[in-house]
Amino acid sequence: MPFPQLPPELLWAILSHLAAEDDYLSLCACALTCRALVSPAQAGIFRTISLHSEDPIWLAKLESLPHIRAFAKRLYLREIDNRWTRCSEVLHRTLDLLSPYIVSLDIFHRRCRQVKPRFDFPSLSRLKFIEEISLKEDDVKGQPGVIHGNNALPTFLNQFPNLRAITFDECWVRNQIIDSKSDITAPVFRLERLEVRCCLDTLALDWLIPALSSLQRLHFSCWIFDPAVRWRT
Repeated sequence: MPFPQLPPELLWAILSHLAAEDDYLSLCACALTCRALVSPAQAGIFRTISLHSEDPIWLAKLESLPHIRAFAKRLYLREIDNRWTRCSEVLHRTLDLLSPYIVSLDIFHRRCRQVKPRFDFPSLSRLKFIEEISLKEDDVKGQPGVIHGNNALPTFLNQFPNLRAITFDECWVRNQIIDSKSDITAPVFRLERLEVRCCLDTLALDWLIPALSSLQRLHFSCWIFDPAVRWRT
């Protein structure tokens, strides 16, 4: 009597719940259970790729196991800085391998000193199919509290024409609006979701207004009152 088997699509649906809970231990156990569970378990295990500094572990995995590249949907860049994104051959090779698959990008821009320009990450434009971005940016202690007319964040976001959702997790740099914005290119994307947990970059928020014509969800989960920060509508 043949052993009964669940349809593959049902197995993928069941294991997707483990992936949603980031239960990697259970996913790894499932991957070792039987052949039918290997692919749906690996889809959860490798859904998020987290890169930090010059660690070559992920590059080695992606080169030796090419089938797992298609499972990668989210890229998390921890403590990213300008020099790393410009000069790291490991990062560039990893981005080239992941470019056809990554649709979600999380960035934590840790800055121990004033960096100019902000968000100067041209190598990330290799990720041509990004639909979601989450940004977290440290402030720099001991530096002037307010800057004016810095268009680094709009320039960075305009590298991703397929962008549909943005989350400002923590953007502490106070960047105020200037009277003339003629040198700032208008958004090339249209957002369906915008979530603002904390963002003191008033210029970036104001710049986004033309991209909100198709907005389906707007969520402010945290807001810090500051007389210098306002969203003009």
